Amino acid sequence: MTARSLSRPSPRLLTMGVAATLALGLLGEGAAANVVSASAATQPTTTAATTTVADTTTESAAPRRGLNLVPTGDTAQGYTYDGFVYIDSPVWIGAYGQGYEFQAKRATASAPVKLTKTVIRGNKRTTTQAPAAIVDGLNGFKGGLTVKIATSKGEVLLEETRSLCTGGGERQRIQPTGRTEPLYPAFCGGNWFTKSTVFGVEEGWAAKLDAYFEIETKRTDLVMTTTINGQVADFLGLPAKGRSVTQQIELVDECQVWGCEEIASELLGEPAEGFSTLAEDDALATRAENLRAQGGAHGSHSKSSGNEHRTNLFTLDNQEHTGDVPSLGQAGTTPSTKKPAKDSLPDLVSVPAWQIGNEVDEAGIDRLTFHAHEWNAGPGPLVVEGYRRGSAEVMDAYQMFYRDGKEVGNTKTGTMEYHEAPEHDHWHFLDFASYELVTPKGKLVTTSGKQSWCLVPTDPVDLSVKGAVWRPEATGLDSACGDRSALWLREVLPAGWGDTYSQYQTQAFDLTGVRNGTYQIKITVNPNGNLHERTASNNVSYRTIVLGGKPGARTVKVPPYEGFDTEVPEPVED
Repeated sequence: MTARSLSRPSPRLLTMGVAATLALGLLGEGAAANVVSASAATQPTTTAATTTVADTTTESAAPRRGLNLVPTGDTAQGYTYDGFVYIDSPVWIGAYGQGYEFQAKRATASAPVKLTKTVIRGNKRTTTQAPAAIVDGLNGFKGGLTVKIATSKGEVLLEETRSLCTGGGERQRIQPTGRTEPLYPAFCGGNWFTKSTVFGVEEGWAAKLDAYFEIETKRTDLVMTTTINGQVADFLGLPAKGRSVTQQIELVDECQVWGCEEIASELLGEPAEGFSTLAEDDALATRAENLRAQGGAHGSHSKSSGNEHRTNLFTLDNQEHTGDVPSLGQAGTTPSTKKPAKDSLPDLVSVPAWQIGNEVDEAGIDRLTFHAHEWNAGPGPLVVEGYRRGSAEVMDAYQMFYRDGKEVGNTKTGTMEYHEAPEHDHWHFLDFASYELVTPKGKLVTTSGKQSWCLVPTDPVDLSVKGAVWRPEATGLDSACGDRSALWLREVLPAGWGDTYSQYQTQAFDLTGVRNGTYQIKITVNPNGNLHERTASNNVSYRTIVLGGKPGARTVKVPPYEGFDTEVPEPVED
């Protein structure tokens, strides 16, 4: 038997609601949906007290205080299609009587990550540092979760250990005393330059374990065991007899439910996606996966987030780290040229280019590709709103200033234009950044074709800075790139967050006529000084590169930056 390609995350199945989609650039390797052959186990057997659902929770007994595994039954549903079984363990980790907050920090990108656990009981906070052996960088707990799939007779078809993120994207309220909305981000991980992030399980809430698998087998008598492993379980305080859940798998044939043609489309993807689960060595798939792992192409910007989701903002009042949460129904402010108060300003920071490469485009032009990233160190959010000039496809842009969630002023700051192009067809702000290729002495060689931006918080950089927002989607200051009919839109970069763009094709550097040698990629945020911010001292970054080769086969070498290599597929944690 063979395994399917690992070159991309498995798509969300049409009928399962399986959590198999990765958030761009924010989930580590422990969160990837794994596809494993049923011919052999992939990890050593983990010893733990294995119990049935009845052993871990009962209807009559109140849950113990602390973290507990919360299964939804003694059976789990799996789905079969084309010789494969798709299983997502319905096991959650819930917080009863107290909340759990986890902070992951590092001094530099090459420094080891320190992970702390804070237990929150009322106003009391107790913090403990995790042993280095169980820390998987920004991704959570190393080797914390093991899933085993076996036959009813005990033949192990799959056994795999992966990192544990206690606070994933799928969360549910489990007690009426819990918050009406979750507080922590819906991910673990970060990009190369992330300094600090946070995840957790709020009191009265549960996070679903990342236990989705695809396995090639025709067996139907399957049993799944989900386990939180030794040192990690000890650190989390899980009871000795409540660290493992075993469930029978009830299989459903997808073709009988929906028809094979529709299911095949969901499982295998469309040709336009540039990948297929059946393509072992698909270069486009590999690059797409690398982008997901390292901060992501800005592909999600092709769809406006608009006002599709609103969280009850009243639930966020007086919480720590809520940053730019605005009051509902507050009055707007009158545009002014008066200098805004410093405590309402963002601090825009340029990050050195990363994931740098070369390509030859369809016209045969050699181009230098790269990732560009700028972030807001706070304490104020960067909020830019556009107001259309009549019927013209131009908007006047205004920077809005906030203090304690209230708008305290605004001023005209530039323009926005409608960008009609494949994968765009939305509005862009023209005055945010500039990308230049320069000599070591600073002489301009060429500029990027990227001249406008739709700002969206794609990556956490430092969620410990003053005013940092843990859940940007819940602040009410959500970004919208708009469509052609838009009269108004808002683009936002909350404190603690950055926006990553991947520069390919015409947005990369044209190397025609550029000689081999040493150059620097210069990235400048707020190049015209139109945006108000706390300081401009950190607005420019440089990254050295060395060009070689011949036309049609140019090469690029990228020396390490401050002791670490950003050009490998994933960060390597100590």
